[in-house]
Amino acid sequence: MTNQNSTEPLPGQMASLVHELRNVLAAVRGFATVIGEDLRAGDPAREDVEQILKAVDHGTEVTVRLAALHARAASDQGPLPAAAANLEAGHPGPRVLHRPRRTATILVVEDDDLVRRMTVRLLRRSGYPTLDSATAEEAEERVRGDALAVDVLLADVGLPRNGGPELAARLRRRWPTLRVLFMSGLGREAIQVQGVPPGAALLEKPFAPMALLERIDQLLASDGA
Repeated sequence: MTNQNSTEPLPGQMASLVHELRNVLAAVRGFATVIGEDLRAGDPAREDVEQILKAVDHGTEVTVRLAALHARAASDQGPLPAAAANLEAGHPGPRVLHRPRRTATILVVEDDDLVRRMTVRLLRRSGYPTLDSATAEEAEERVRGDALAVDVLLADVGLPRNGGPELAARLRRRWPTLRVLFMSGLGREAIQVQGVPPGAALLEKPFAPMALLERIDQLLASDGA
């Protein structure tokens, strides 16, 4: 019998909470890396940045365990998935992010303000011309009024109303060779139901700044989107 007064999150609520927490962790990781980059060698504050990054890694592990616990409770099947399965490799500490880059224009579409601002800042520091929007509708309006062609779409899968996959399909009608990199805090299996095709390029949150830049480089170096 269901407890009417239970405060346990429903499946959709749990997924939303994990996604939101990973957005926060992604923003903290990105801004901390930028701060660490700007500190002089030997500055004692660099150690503080390292501790922040370690705390982010720990927080990410917690979100993975939360998602795994909830999945096991919902399906009542098998052991917990390995927590490390959805994590980026351990962070390498602050690294140089503003090395010379290609001139490809990147459109960032992310409804979380912190993640969007952090991502745009990282890309612009690395030399990429960057446009940004909070929704798919705003993104389409923005590119219609901008003279720049868009080379890469970096979009969150779960945008409000029209999601990242739908936006990518519409923009590819204008730019057939558009490269697309999706972002999500839900994991690859969960996002397939949101229209992301198998094998699509995906960056899981919270991502390390260097992981973002490396994935962009890989997309631009590839023959296809």
